[in-house]
Amino acid sequence: MNTVRLRCILGCWAVLATAAVASGADWKDKPFPNWNDDAVVRLVSDSPWAHVKSVNLMWVKPGDRPFSYKDVPGNTPNGTIKGGSPVGGIGVPRSSLPAKADIIIRWASALPIRHATALYKARQQKQGEAKINALIGAPPQDYVLEIYGVPAEVAHLGAGVVEVETERTSFLRTRSGRIIKPTKVEVVPQGLTIAIQIHFPNSAPIELKDEEVECVSDLQIFVIHEKFRLSQMVYQNHLEL
Repeated sequence: MNTVRLRCILGCWAVLATAAVASGADWKDKPFPNWNDDAVVRLVSDSPWAHVKSVNLMWVKPGDRPFSYKDVPGNTPNGTIKGGSPVGGIGVPRSSLPAKADIIIRWASALPIRHATALYKARQQKQGEAKINALIGAPPQDYVLEIYGVPAEVAHLGAGVVEVETERTSFLRTRSGRIIKPTKVEVVPQGLTIAIQIHFPNSAPIELKDEEVECVSDLQIFVIHEKFRLSQMVYQNHLEL
């Protein structure tokens, strides 16, 4: 993966990657929690559970009127708040909007992703490995698919609009054609980006015999069609989603 792209998407995760040693880095070679920082970063960003995708951003509004940066809260100066927004919006004024974005589509509910995230937090907080189990937490009740690193401008009409549109248009499709619709969507602000967490029910679990699962979502500004091969997503002898 391109180092610049990784830094743009992961921020401080990428700092860890540059400091890691190469020997024994692969999470497949050493059991958790004996992973170095590079293994942690790659697992949450470029692994069977996490795919980097470059998407085109289509800034259009109803009536096919081109979207202007002036339509985004926080992108025009305010008379009382220098360089800011009266509603605590996106940030400093910009003269243009991004045409592309590098995002990560990952299974946040999968145990290896939760293991890597907990290990990262424990090291950042200097809590020691004795506290890792508490950071991992209980298994989620749903499958949680996360779209990470989405430009915050996508939520210019509010997080609620993104949640409603994502829930309306998203679904999982197995190779056999089974369709699974989401139960809820959450938008998590992360500075200049947002993470969109899509919850899917696991009452009828996805199984290895399904072979492949495709994640589909149409946010109008960008569209996702991403496939995951289930045979590659076995961790500790279990299919992990």
